[in-house]
Amino acid sequence: MAPELGGRDRNEDNFLICQGDTIRYLHEDKEKHEEGDGDGILMVVCDGMGGHSDGHIASSTAVRVMAKLHQRGSPKNPARALLKFIEKAHNQLYWRMRDQGPVTMGTTLTAAWVLDGKVIWAQVGDSHLYLWRNGKIRRLTPTHDRNEFARRDGLPVSDDGNHLSQNFIYGSRGISDNTALRLEPGLDNGTEHLETGDRLLLTSDGLWGSMSEDYIAQVLTDFPYPQQAAEALVERAIQAGSDDNITVVLTVVGDLDPVEDGGAWDNDDQETVLY
Repeated sequence: MAPELGGRDRNEDNFLICQGDTIRYLHEDKEKHEEGDGDGILMVVCDGMGGHSDGHIASSTAVRVMAKLHQRGSPKNPARALLKFIEKAHNQLYWRMRDQGPVTMGTTLTAAWVLDGKVIWAQVGDSHLYLWRNGKIRRLTPTHDRNEFARRDGLPVSDDGNHLSQNFIYGSRGISDNTALRLEPGLDNGTEHLETGDRLLLTSDGLWGSMSEDYIAQVLTDFPYPQQAAEALVERAIQAGSDDNITVVLTVVGDLDPVEDGGAWDNDDQETVLY
Protein backbone atom coordinates (compact mmCIF):
# COMPACT_ATOMS: atom_id res chain seq x y z
CA MET A 1 0.00 0.00 0.00
CA ALA A 2 1.52 3.33 -1.05
CA PRO A 3 2.21 6.18 1.38
CA GLU A 4 -0.60 8.69 1.83
CA LEU A 5 -0.29 12.03 0.01
CA GLY A 6 -1.89 13.81 2.96
CA GLY A 7 -3.13 16.78 0.95
CA ARG A 8 0.05 17.25 -1.07
CA ASP A 9 0.13 17.17 -4.88
CA ARG A 10 3.18 14.92 -4.93
CA ASN A 11 4.59 12.29 -2.62
CA GLU A 12 8.11 13.16 -1.46
CA ASP A 13 8.31 10.29 1.06
CA ASN A 14 9.84 6.91 0.45
CA PHE A 15 10.43 3.71 2.38
CA LEU A 16 12.60 0.62 2.33
CA ILE A 17 11.77 -2.82 3.72
CA CYS A 18 14.38 -5.54 3.26
CA GLN A 19 13.37 -8.91 4.66
CA GLY A 20 14.72 -12.28 3.58
CA ASP A 21 14.80 -12.47 -0.20
CA THR A 22 12.63 -9.40 -0.84
CA ILE A 23 13.48 -5.69 -1.07
CA ARG A 24 10.54 -3.26 -1.22
CA TYR A 25 10.58 0.46 -1.91
CA LEU A 26 8.65 3.12 -3.80
CA HIS A 27 9.50 3.89 -7.42
CA GLU A 28 7.49 6.44 -9.42
CA ASP A 29 4.62 6.24 -6.89
CA LYS A 30 4.37 2.45 -7.14
CA GLU A 31 5.70 -0.16 -4.77
CA LYS A 32 8.55 -2.08 -6.37
CA HIS A 33 9.86 -5.49 -5.35
CA GLU A 34 13.38 -6.73 -6.01
CA GLU A 35 15.19 -9.91 -5.06
CA GLY A 36 17.54 -9.74 -2.10
CA ASP A 37 19.44 -12.00 0.22
CA GLY A 38 20.22 -10.62 3.64
CA ASP A 39 19.99 -11.29 7.35
CA GLY A 40 17.55 -9.60 9.66
CA ILE A 41 15.11 -6.89 8.64
CA LEU A 42 16.17 -3.45 7.43
CA MET A 43 13.57 -0.66 7.47
CA VAL A 44 14.02 2.94 6.37
CA VAL A 45 11.69 5.93 6.09
CA CYS A 46 12.75 9.03 4.15
CA ASP A 47 11.01 12.39 3.74
CA GLY A 48 12.40 14.26 0.75
CA MET A 49 12.68 18.01 0.34
CA GLY A 50 14.32 20.41 -2.06
CA GLY A 51 13.90 23.03 -4.73
CA HIS A 52 11.74 22.41 -7.80
CA SER A 53 10.01 19.44 -6.09
CA ASP A 54 13.17 17.32 -6.19
CA GLY A 55 12.51 15.80 -2.79
CA HIS A 56 11.21 12.57 -4.27
CA ILE A 57 14.53 12.12 -6.09
CA ALA A 58 16.47 12.53 -2.85
CA SER A 59 14.29 10.11 -0.87
CA SER A 60 14.33 7.56 -3.69
CA THR A 61 18.12 7.79 -3.95
CA ALA A 62 18.49 7.33 -0.21
CA VAL A 63 16.45 4.13 0.02
CA ARG A 64 18.24 2.59 -2.98
CA VAL A 65 21.59 3.31 -1.35
CA MET A 66 20.49 1.90 2.02
CA ALA A 67 19.32 -1.33 0.35
CA LYS A 68 22.99 -2.19 -0.20
CA LEU A 69 23.20 -3.04 3.51
CA HIS A 70 20.88 -6.01 3.07
CA GLN A 71 23.52 -8.73 2.86
CA ARG A 72 24.32 -12.06 4.46
CA GLY A 73 26.40 -11.78 7.58
CA SER A 74 26.25 -8.95 10.09
CA PRO A 75 29.16 -6.68 11.08
CA LYS A 76 30.82 -7.00 14.48
CA ASN A 77 29.48 -3.58 15.49
CA PRO A 78 26.26 -3.02 13.49
CA ALA A 79 25.47 0.36 15.11
CA ARG A 80 28.83 1.80 14.13
CA ALA A 81 28.69 0.19 10.68
CA LEU A 82 25.25 1.69 10.02
CA LEU A 83 26.35 5.19 11.00
CA LYS A 84 29.56 4.96 8.97
CA PHE A 85 27.64 3.70 5.96
CA ILE A 86 25.27 6.68 6.10
CA GLU A 87 28.17 9.14 6.47
CA LYS A 88 30.05 7.62 3.54
CA ALA A 89 26.97 7.50 1.33
CA HIS A 90 26.16 11.13 2.15
CA ASN A 91 29.65 12.30 1.25
CA GLN A 92 29.66 10.46 -2.07
CA LEU A 93 26.19 11.69 -3.06
CA TYR A 94 26.80 15.27 -1.95
CA TRP A 95 29.94 15.70 -4.02
CA ARG A 96 28.48 13.88 -7.01
CA MET A 97 25.57 16.33 -7.07
CA ARG A 98 27.81 19.28 -6.23
CA ASP A 99 29.69 18.64 -9.48
CA GLN A 100 26.42 19.34 -11.32
CA GLY A 101 25.67 22.58 -9.46
CA PRO A 102 24.47 23.75 -6.04
CA VAL A 103 23.00 20.97 -3.90
CA THR A 104 19.39 21.91 -3.19
CA MET A 105 17.73 18.57 -2.45
CA GLY A 106 17.84 16.38 0.62
CA THR A 107 15.89 13.90 2.66
CA THR A 108 15.45 12.73 6.21
CA LEU A 109 16.67 9.20 6.83
CA THR A 110 15.53 7.06 9.73
CA ALA A 111 16.85 3.50 9.67
CA ALA A 112 16.01 0.52 11.87
CA TRP A 113 17.98 -2.69 11.39
CA VAL A 114 16.67 -5.73 13.29
CA LEU A 115 19.44 -8.27 13.94
CA ASP A 116 19.97 -10.93 16.61
CA GLY A 117 17.09 -9.83 18.82
CA LYS A 118 18.04 -6.15 18.74
CA VAL A 119 17.14 -3.08 16.74
CA ILE A 120 20.06 -1.02 15.56
CA TRP A 121 19.03 2.47 14.48
CA ALA A 122 20.50 5.61 12.97
CA GLN A 123 19.01 9.03 12.38
CA VAL A 124 19.31 12.00 10.04
CA GLY A 125 16.57 14.63 10.18
CA ASP A 126 13.14 14.56 11.77
CA SER A 127 11.38 11.37 10.78
CA HIS A 128 10.91 9.18 13.86
CA LEU A 129 11.45 5.65 15.16
CA TYR A 130 9.31 4.54 18.10
CA LEU A 131 9.42 1.43 20.26
CA TRP A 132 6.02 0.32 21.59
CA ARG A 133 6.01 -2.18 24.45
CA ASN A 134 3.11 -3.27 26.63
CA GLY A 135 1.00 -0.24 25.84
CA LYS A 136 3.75 2.34 26.30
CA ILE A 137 5.75 4.10 23.60
CA ARG A 138 9.24 5.56 23.52
CA ARG A 139 10.88 7.55 20.75
CA LEU A 140 14.36 6.24 20.07
CA THR A 141 15.55 8.86 17.59
CA PRO A 142 16.40 12.53 18.16
CA THR A 143 14.93 15.32 16.05
CA HIS A 144 17.63 17.20 14.19
CA ASP A 145 16.25 20.69 14.59
CA ARG A 146 18.15 23.81 15.63
CA ASN A 147 17.26 23.44 19.29
CA GLU A 148 18.56 19.86 19.42
CA PHE A 149 22.03 20.98 18.38
CA ALA A 150 21.83 24.09 20.56
CA ARG A 151 21.23 21.87 23.60
CA ARG A 152 24.16 19.65 22.65
CA ASP A 153 26.43 22.67 22.39
CA GLY A 154 25.23 24.25 25.63
CA LEU A 155 23.55 27.14 23.83
CA PRO A 156 20.12 28.64 24.59
CA VAL A 157 17.16 27.27 22.68
CA SER A 158 14.89 29.62 20.73
CA ASP A 159 11.18 29.86 19.98
CA ASP A 160 11.81 29.21 16.29
CA GLY A 161 14.35 26.47 16.91
CA ASN A 162 12.12 23.65 15.68
CA HIS A 163 13.23 24.08 12.07
CA LEU A 164 15.10 21.16 10.51
CA SER A 165 18.87 21.60 10.72
CA GLN A 166 20.24 18.83 8.51
CA ASN A 167 19.27 16.10 6.11
CA PHE A 168 20.84 13.38 4.02
CA ILE A 169 22.48 14.52 0.74
CA TYR A 170 21.99 18.26 1.41
CA GLY A 171 23.99 18.19 4.63
CA SER A 172 23.97 20.51 7.61
CA ARG A 173 22.04 23.77 7.55
CA GLY A 174 24.24 26.25 9.36
CA ILE A 175 25.65 23.59 11.67
CA SER A 176 29.42 23.45 11.15
CA ASP A 177 30.35 22.59 7.55
CA ASN A 178 27.42 22.50 5.14
CA THR A 179 29.04 19.70 3.17
CA ALA A 180 28.94 17.30 6.12
CA LEU A 181 26.49 15.62 8.43
CA ARG A 182 26.75 15.99 12.18
CA LEU A 183 26.28 12.46 13.48
CA GLU A 184 27.40 11.66 17.02
CA PRO A 185 27.71 8.02 18.14
CA GLY A 186 25.34 7.25 20.98
CA LEU A 187 23.11 10.20 20.15
CA ASP A 188 22.33 9.69 16.49
CA ASN A 189 22.56 5.92 16.55
CA GLY A 190 21.89 3.23 19.11
CA THR A 191 20.92 -0.35 19.92
CA GLU A 192 17.90 -1.61 21.82
CA HIS A 193 17.18 -5.17 22.93
CA LEU A 194 13.79 -6.39 21.77
CA GLU A 195 11.13 -8.53 23.39
CA THR A 196 8.48 -10.69 21.80
CA GLY A 197 5.44 -8.53 21.06
CA ASP A 198 7.37 -5.27 20.72
CA ARG A 199 6.39 -2.98 17.87
CA LEU A 200 8.71 -0.73 15.91
CA LEU A 201 7.11 2.22 14.18
CA LEU A 202 8.93 4.35 11.61
CA THR A 203 7.09 7.40 10.34
CA SER A 204 7.55 10.70 8.58
CA ASP A 205 6.44 13.96 10.21
CA GLY A 206 3.13 13.84 8.39
CA LEU A 207 2.06 11.47 11.15
CA TRP A 208 3.89 12.51 14.31
CA GLY A 209 3.41 16.21 13.59
CA SER A 210 -0.34 15.88 13.97
CA MET A 211 -0.74 13.69 17.07
CA SER A 212 0.89 13.17 20.44
CA GLU A 213 3.03 10.18 21.34
CA ASP A 214 0.43 9.12 23.90
CA TYR A 215 -2.21 9.09 21.19
CA ILE A 216 0.02 7.06 18.87
CA ALA A 217 0.57 4.55 21.70
CA GLN A 218 -3.17 4.29 22.29
CA VAL A 219 -3.89 3.57 18.63
CA LEU A 220 -1.24 0.84 18.59
CA THR A 221 -2.77 -0.63 21.73
CA ASP A 222 -6.31 -0.54 20.34
CA PHE A 223 -5.39 -2.24 17.06
CA PRO A 224 -3.42 -5.46 17.67
CA TYR A 225 -2.99 -6.34 14.00
CA PRO A 226 -0.25 -4.29 12.30
CA GLN A 227 -2.10 -3.55 9.05
CA GLN A 228 -5.12 -2.29 10.96
CA ALA A 229 -2.91 -0.23 13.26
CA ALA A 230 -1.03 1.35 10.36
CA GLU A 231 -4.22 2.26 8.54
CA ALA A 232 -5.75 3.65 11.74
CA LEU A 233 -2.71 5.84 12.40
CA VAL A 234 -2.87 7.35 8.92
CA GLU A 235 -6.63 7.93 9.13
CA ARG A 236 -6.33 9.60 12.54
CA ALA A 237 -3.50 11.83 11.30
CA ILE A 238 -5.61 13.03 8.38
CA GLN A 239 -8.57 13.62 10.69
CA ALA A 240 -6.28 15.65 12.95
CA GLY A 241 -5.48 17.96 10.06
CA SER A 242 -2.19 16.64 8.66
CA ASP A 243 -1.55 18.15 5.23
CA ASP A 244 1.82 16.48 4.66
CA ASN A 245 2.81 13.16 3.09
CA ILE A 246 2.37 10.32 5.58
CA THR A 247 4.43 7.14 5.57
CA VAL A 248 4.14 4.44 8.24
CA VAL A 249 6.25 1.29 8.51
CA LEU A 250 5.22 -0.92 11.42
CA THR A 251 6.75 -4.22 12.47
CA VAL A 252 5.68 -6.57 15.25
CA VAL A 253 8.47 -8.61 16.78
CA GLY A 254 7.82 -12.33 16.72
CA ASP A 255 9.88 -15.28 17.92
CA LEU A 256 13.28 -14.17 19.20
CA ASP A 257 14.82 -17.61 19.63
CA PRO A 258 18.26 -17.64 17.99
CA VAL A 259 19.11 -20.18 15.31
CA GLU A 260 21.53 -22.98 16.15
CA ASP A 261 24.65 -21.39 14.65
CA GLY A 262 24.21 -18.26 16.74
CA GLY A 263 24.03 -16.08 13.67
CA ALA A 264 20.87 -14.46 12.36
CA TRP A 265 17.80 -14.83 14.52
CA ASP A 266 14.59 -16.53 13.51
CA ASN A 267 12.23 -13.84 12.16
CA ASP A 268 9.67 -16.11 10.51
CA ASP A 269 6.97 -14.87 12.89
CA GLN A 270 7.76 -11.21 12.38
CA GLU A 271 5.21 -9.20 10.42
CA THR A 272 6.09 -5.91 8.78
CA VAL A 273 3.54 -3.68 7.07
CA LEU A 274 3.65 -0.45 5.17
CA TYR A 275 1.07 2.26 4.83
